[in-house]
Amino acid sequence: MPKPILISGAGLSGLLLARSLRSSNIPFELYERDQAGSSRSQGYRIRLSSQGLNALEAVLSSEAYADFKAGCSDNGSGQILGYDAITMEEKHFGGGGPPKGGGQVLGVDRAFLRNQLLRGIEEVTHFNKVCTGYEVSSEGVTARFADGTTSPNGSMLVGADGVYSKITKQLTGNQLKVYDTGARMIHGSAPRAAYEPLARGRFAAFSITDNSDERKKIAMITNVRDEPNSTHFGFVLVGGPGTFSAPNDDISLTGQAAVDIAVNVTKDWAEGVRPILREQKVDEAAFLKMSTSDPKGIPGWTNEPRVTIMGDAVHAMTPGKWMPTTLRDVD
Repeated sequence: MPKPILISGAGLSGLLLARSLRSSNIPFELYERDQAGSSRSQGYRIRLSSQGLNALEAVLSSEAYADFKAGCSDNGSGQILGYDAITMEEKHFGGGGPPKGGGQVLGVDRAFLRNQLLRGIEEVTHFNKVCTGYEVSSEGVTARFADGTTSPNGSMLVGADGVYSKITKQLTGNQLKVYDTGARMIHGSAPRAAYEPLARGRFAAFSITDNSDERKKIAMITNVRDEPNSTHFGFVLVGGPGTFSAPNDDISLTGQAAVDIAVNVTKDWAEGVRPILREQKVDEAAFLKMSTSDPKGIPGWTNEPRVTIMGDAVHAMTPGKWMPTTLRDVD
């Protein structure tokens, strides 16, 4: 029997790779640091252009792809409807328009997509496994985990375990760096009633805090849609460098502490937007930083035929570029 391909990381790229291997009858074992597929409560909504959709369709069965699309909302051309957060006037802020090359744009809950990709591969997915490195021999490759265990001998190891991947650090000799852009984000979720003053479709509410620097904006992006069964809609509050931060720059903040920051930095916003911040679910709130790869490009390293990396483990990207690129890594 052939040795399995070992995958570290059950994020979207790792899961899609696993589904691709399954469709080709290639054995694999998938290892994930989370304790369960539902461990992360932050199920923010992501925008999928035709590039990401094509990658999903190429891997999933027609039935699985239909199930995935049934859980999406149609964003039409992908156009973002803009509001001035102070006056509630509609504005065009640029960006978010039709994707290059045309094609459909869908919105989907990240947690929903992750759960869809987990379907059918549960028996070879191992949770609570934090990969700390690997060993290569003439027989194959073995992954090491923080709990002191090791994987079976595999034919190949794929690091799809994010920006802090220990596989990336070992493979590249710590050459691959991730840089903090200075931008900060707060993810949240609020009852659909809080969104009633807003038009259906995607929207962005902006508050410019420093007119001399266009980067210093605070924007809230969400997807208000006609889904009768949806009781809550998610949002992401994004601030450019220097607009807001967490105490002691603690980016691990969740819960009420993250809610309080979101409410405070938007205290001068119009009442048409404020209920979204005030009424958000405490257990969904999370403070995040925005990281990216070296703007000079990815450095080279000595090739190891049995080990490779993908997704954020090799090219951390800001939101918008990350999703389709991550999925195309598998395609």
